[in-house]
Amino acid sequence: MSLGFTFLLGLVFCLEQRIWAKNGLLPQPSIWALPGAVIPQGSSVTIHCRGPPGVVRWQLLRIGTLISRYDRTSDGSQGVSTFFIQSVTYINAGIYYCIYWKQGVWSGRSDPLDLVVTGVYKDTPSLTALPDPNVTSGENVTLLCETSPYYEIFNLTKDGRNVSPQDFLRQDHNTFLISPVTLAHGGIYRCYGSSKIYPHSWSLPSNPVKLLVTDPPAPGNGHLPIVTGILAIVVLLLLFLLFLFYQCWHRVKHGNIDCETENQVKYKSSFPVMDFQEENQNDVLEDIQPKKDRQMAMQVPIEEDSQEVTYAQLHQETLRGNMDTLLSHTREDSSGQPCVYATLNLS
Repeated sequence: MSLGFTFLLGLVFCLEQRIWAKNGLLPQPSIWALPGAVIPQGSSVTIHCRGPPGVVRWQLLRIGTLISRYDRTSDGSQGVSTFFIQSVTYINAGIYYCIYWKQGVWSGRSDPLDLVVTGVYKDTPSLTALPDPNVTSGENVTLLCETSPYYEIFNLTKDGRNVSPQDFLRQDHNTFLISPVTLAHGGIYRCYGSSKIYPHSWSLPSNPVKLLVTDPPAPGNGHLPIVTGILAIVVLLLLFLLFLFYQCWHRVKHGNIDCETENQVKYKSSFPVMDFQEENQNDVLEDIQPKKDRQMAMQVPIEEDSQEVTYAQLHQETLRGNMDTLLSHTREDSSGQPCVYATLNLS
């Protein structure tokens, strides 16, 4: 049957429904399919028709390669009638409508239901998201469906839930542009190939492509992580410098105390040697000093002025020999000890 003849039959059917509806006095029925409107070949499907309560006679009409009618009677209590197809083939693919008989007239037809049968052609297309399946809301994305060259129609489905014609895209080129992308566009997509003569008979499904849509970043917060990282590094550096400064200050402070303590210990430890040396020097000086000179020295009054200098008269020959012995003894016993200097006036 040619496509033009099928179109003419559909036009006659629509005119017939307008006459039966008697200017729309009866409510319009509704139609849907479970588990969906895109069914793999060989699977089962149930088509549901709903009308007002009390309807006992239904008809399911299909416009495809042939115009078919399926009659069904019900008790009328629920107002719903079901049409079950055990194993669908390409013959079952097409556009379906529901009508019902009530009060001696036929109702108007329901909205169309496009029932698609997949796997009629054994080619497997390839689907790609360009530039990337992870996009930000407001951007553009293109879904490219690559199929065999003899396909004339390219079909794109989302999530496999195609219960109405609006749930899938159909066009004569293989690029599907989504612009701009919104959060509602997120999901799993597949594409199929078909022909113009049999638009409801599709190929096998392509590979699934998951489109992940995210909200754009808030304005002004793009550089916030970088600034936060820099501030954290600066704070760490300051803490490290403060720690180094404290360590240096602590070492300097305790180093000075240790040096002063060590010097005091060394100074105190050197006192016995110095006292011993001074006593030896006094003994030598008393031995070499004449008795007269000692009496003169003892007669010199000692004043309280701490800056007064006291002179002693010594014999040079006797002093030279004794001083050599004293100096040699001092060098051997007091290495590393502080030196005590005395000024002598030799005349």
